[in-house]
Amino acid sequence: MRNINMAMLLFVPVILIYGCKKMIMVESPKNQLTTDKVFADSTSASAALLGVYANFEKQFDPGYTTYISLYTDDIGYVGTDITNAEYYEGRLTAINTTNENIWSRLYTIVYQCNDIISQLQHNNALSKSLIIQLTSEARFLRAFAYYYLVNLYGDVPLVLQTDIAVTVKAPRRAQSLVYSQMMDDLTESKKGLSSSYMGAGKVRANQLAASALLARIYLYQKNWALAEKEANAVIGSGFYTPLETPANVFKANSKEAILQLWNQNGNISNGSSIPSSTGIPQYLITSDLYNAFEPGDLRKINWIGTRNVITDGVSKSYYYGAKYKNRTANTSSPEYLVVLRVAEQFLIRAEARAMTGNIPGAIEDLNKIRQRAALSPLPVSLSAENCLNAIIKERRAELFIENGHRFFDLKRNDLLNIVMGSYKTGWQNGISPLFPIPKNEITYNRSLIQNPGY
Repeated sequence: MRNINMAMLLFVPVILIYGCKKMIMVESPKNQLTTDKVFADSTSASAALLGVYANFEKQFDPGYTTYISLYTDDIGYVGTDITNAEYYEGRLTAINTTNENIWSRLYTIVYQCNDIISQLQHNNALSKSLIIQLTSEARFLRAFAYYYLVNLYGDVPLVLQTDIAVTVKAPRRAQSLVYSQMMDDLTESKKGLSSSYMGAGKVRANQLAASALLARIYLYQKNWALAEKEANAVIGSGFYTPLETPANVFKANSKEAILQLWNQNGNISNGSSIPSSTGIPQYLITSDLYNAFEPGDLRKINWIGTRNVITDGVSKSYYYGAKYKNRTANTSSPEYLVVLRVAEQFLIRAEARAMTGNIPGAIEDLNKIRQRAALSPLPVSLSAENCLNAIIKERRAELFIENGHRFFDLKRNDLLNIVMGSYKTGWQNGISPLFPIPKNEITYNRSLIQNPGY
């Protein structure tokens, strides 16, 4: 694939490594990533791994969460950008540049992880403990990248090496095979990672981050027992509970954060564009989402912003996503992107319990989430059907405009075409649930076959 071949030529231009107390900027290795010299000392090898985290941060911010939310019923759009309009109207094309960037960035991450794993396999220059640490993190990040690839595109190339002769003609593989690799990576990752965090903050994966991602993947695979087991490990650790108040959930070092993506300025660049500087926000919370919250829900109060705009003497309120508050650089009270947090683990465990008949246990987990939102508890007498409906409702209220959860939840519950078919006029059943493979990728790799309808 073209993007993987490009990744073989250049490494990330800016690399991040840890100091004793904080993450600092350092000059990137002058060598190409694929040279042995990058892995000849601990500083350069660690910088290579941390560059992958930097790429993940770029994947999410700016753009990804906004676009994936536009594609669902969470966000409306009042702008004129054609690329944005394709997401909002549910009619993506194979030449959409944002879609191409998502694919390219994720496969660049996969390639970098493959290269790190390969270079460390027979490395004699680094300590054994560092090799295990870096390899485990690389396997975690590779699994995380593939999680998004299969859920966005369906069957995708499963690339586990850096040989151009192989990657340039890699065919699509069944999602089941990709999921199997993800689970293998995360299982091995858990063995090599500690429950504590490397460096300052929660910006590098630890053992419990691997468990959290495994819990999500097992849930998607309908392996309820293992989903509950992994969620139990995270919740039972006590590291991430009690739940934060809604106002503090997305701050750096939030107690409930399991993994955050560090940024230099302490603000999410996408956060400044969501409400826009003046006038009507381009990206609006839909009335469907706004009305999905129960009265008094602290999540609605704290995570949705309001802008009053006067037009022709009449004031009207518009709503936008405001989980992240910093609109400019703020290193005194920074915010980092949250990609894994314990509230989701309660929801995962609730669903796993409900699907295995443990309705009281599921309600107990839901009520932990509801208590934090200042909502009244659900009765343990709920039927199994009503319990599952309550889980879907709580997932939407808790995880809205957050890393694609709404899109993936609708798909895995077979609700996507039902909900979106009646919401978007451009929605096409059988086509829209999968993003198109970027046209340029098919041009360069003739082994790729386009998703139906594109």
